Amino acid sequence: MRYSLLTVMVLFLSSATFCQNVTSPYSIIGIGDIETSYFNRTGGMANTGIAYRNNTSVLLNNPASLSDLQNQLFIVELSGRGKVVSYSGQDVTPGTTSKDFAIDRFSLGIRATKWWGSSVGVLPFSTSNYSFNSNTNLQGTNTTIPVSYDGNGGINRFYFANGFKITKNLSVGVNTSFLSGSLTQTDTIFSSDQANGIFTTRDIYLRNLYFDYGLQYHIPVSKKWDVTLGATYAIQTDLRATTTALVKDQNGDTLSNQTLSDNYFTLPNSSGVGIAITKNQSLSFLADYRHQDWSSLHISGLNYNLVNSNRYSAGVEFSKLKQYLGVPYEVYNLQAGAYYDESYLEIGNQQVTDMGITFGAGFNSRRSTLSYHLSAQFGVRGSRYTPIKETYAGFTLTFSYKDFWYTKGKKFD
Repeated sequence: MRYSLLTVMVLFLSSATFCQNVTSPYSIIGIGDIETSYFNRTGGMANTGIAYRNNTSVLLNNPASLSDLQNQLFIVELSGRGKVVSYSGQDVTPGTTSKDFAIDRFSLGIRATKWWGSSVGVLPFSTSNYSFNSNTNLQGTNTTIPVSYDGNGGINRFYFANGFKITKNLSVGVNTSFLSGSLTQTDTIFSSDQANGIFTTRDIYLRNLYFDYGLQYHIPVSKKWDVTLGATYAIQTDLRATTTALVKDQNGDTLSNQTLSDNYFTLPNSSGVGIAITKNQSLSFLADYRHQDWSSLHISGLNYNLVNSNRYSAGVEFSKLKQYLGVPYEVYNLQAGAYYDESYLEIGNQQVTDMGITFGAGFNSRRSTLSYHLSAQFGVRGSRYTPIKETYAGFTLTFSYKDFWYTKGKKFD
């Protein structure tokens, strides 16, 4: 980047105490903040679910889990998330906060055959939203002039995921996604008296196919206990981009207008492993580890580097089950989880971390085929060693509608 990231982080100022979108100064890098949430029922377990299986929920933590969907069940899920963030740090106005609520996910899922489960839908892949003021040196002089940086946008993920049961205990999956979205970045350079300015707006349109893979191996240990092992992998992918750069003066006159096509951002190799230990289908203990190989891309700038990211999470779930016509039926579930995330962003030799706890509860309606799941999240991003510290709280609400689809009399095992 052309400016010092450390400087603009320190001088980050929010323009208002209420924002329609949650603002994060860290989202200035690349395609913004890459989502770690799947907006499903694993939210109450810190999104831990590489080895998790549930036959009445659409889970993208590992596409192999789709092979375990209930026979002839058709599932529609809709999720929304709300979030409140409080900022602290050097030169941040005390009491600065931002708030947001948005519908983030829509999914359809079915078990097409006795060995194949499938899902289609859309959810966010990354988000970018920032606004701050700083000063920069006038090239060739010792004079500093004010400058402001604003950005918003993100990448959406349109996916088609499939899980296949290879043997009684082994399942594999593949998730084919089309990543598409845009980023708008505006830099405004003012004269020393702020009477005049030059406005540079870059509109970046990104897209490409993205593939991630998964497997799960289920091991019955005894009549009460079973263990599932899981793994995921995604290959390095270049996002294609078309960039329009428009430069105007304070009178609105166009000084330059260019369109460029080039690779803009590379997503690294990603991998993950997980374990789930379950007792009587009602009590589950889960743990995940996810890794992204950002260091191999050798991306850096003034006072920042992209480094390998690691995410550790664990969760527990209790499900209240009842028997209906000889089949276990979930009445409600209770969840808790915790996570520690070492992000891909290193500022001034200090890696930005994110840690927190989660809680969740889900209920199945007795009067309809609707179910509801609510999860809450409390966390801290950054620390006293990084320019900005974000303290946040949020919730995710998922509605799920289930019904049986017709298969001309065929029944799956």
